[in-house]
Amino acid sequence: MTTENIKYLSEAVLGKLSSDVEKNLSHYREGDFKNLVKAGGWSIELNRKADLGILKGLDAGKGAEAEITNSLLVWQALGPLTPALACEARIWTRLTHVEGLEFSRKRWLGQEDDEKLVDSVKTHFFASTRTMIRDDNAIGRLWWNAHIANLAMPGDQKLALSLFLKKADYRLNFVERSRTASRPPIAAGIIRTMKDETWLDSAEENFRYFMRALNKHGGGVMFEIMSPKEVDDFMVNCVEKAKMLQKSKAA
Repeated sequence: MTTENIKYLSEAVLGKLSSDVEKNLSHYREGDFKNLVKAGGWSIELNRKADLGILKGLDAGKGAEAEITNSLLVWQALGPLTPALACEARIWTRLTHVEGLEFSRKRWLGQEDDEKLVDSVKTHFFASTRTMIRDDNAIGRLWWNAHIANLAMPGDQKLALSLFLKKADYRLNFVERSRTASRPPIAAGIIRTMKDETWLDSAEENFRYFMRALNKHGGGVMFEIMSPKEVDDFMVNCVEKAKMLQKSKAA
């Protein structure tokens, strides 16, 4: 294990990179940014250690298993960053252009024409908003997967990841609803319910109905002062309401 301080870009370098995407397409397609890294502003050190060599093991496959494995690897490499630091675009943009470049390229860039390639690079190599860090940045989204899994089930991150990354729609309705996923009692309750209630996984639409019921009936509920059993009972009630909603829609 070789640790080093996490590095990030200066605002000037981030701005230059962002404006020069089209100019740098050959670097994204098959090259690297080593010559640029030698210039100033690429390697500002954060007083936080990481084992970035772990990122070499990232799997560029597109299935759920690869996403689970990669999320755990990024968590292992970077450790538990604070959510505030994990919202810093300059960290994730540096990682996608340097230590995580090969993975980011293989996972998210194809044989697109130049126009589409520019769009893909801007989406997956940068992170202009917090939402893009969480959902689109090639490395950032993996850390956020693991962070939310750790909030929901700190004793078994892998199980939590396997439940909400099983289908893209699950992540959409769970991770991308930040107010839900950022509250540990709710996140943990959803994960336990996904584990125990087979109905949620029996049809693609069932989880969406469940989340609608939770959003409707959970507004204003102080889950933070409830026991895990009380949270679970509330979630089961939402499952029953979701079943009723589904039946009414089918009628």
